[in-house]
Amino acid sequence: MELQINLGVNQVISLIRQLTPDQKVLVKKELDQETITNNQSFENKDLTKLLLAGPIMSKEEEIRFVDFNKEFEKWAKNLSV
Repeated sequence: MELQINLGVNQVISLIRQLTPDQKVLVKKELDQETITNNQSFENKDLTKLLLAGPIMSKEEEIRFVDFNKEFEKWAKNLSV
């Protein structure tokens, strides 16, 4: 059996105010957990989209990056000597 009730936000808030303090804590925990789960899901999807849409190094850029990195490491070692 399924029961559907159409309540506005103000009505829900009014009902929550009638709960005992322990019941309010339980409702808050449930809502917090749901919010955390939803936010993590959105964050993971957004991060995936961002990473997939990001720039990709060409082979030439990769070679220049590796060469630069080697030269930088040599320079840094000479500074610490």
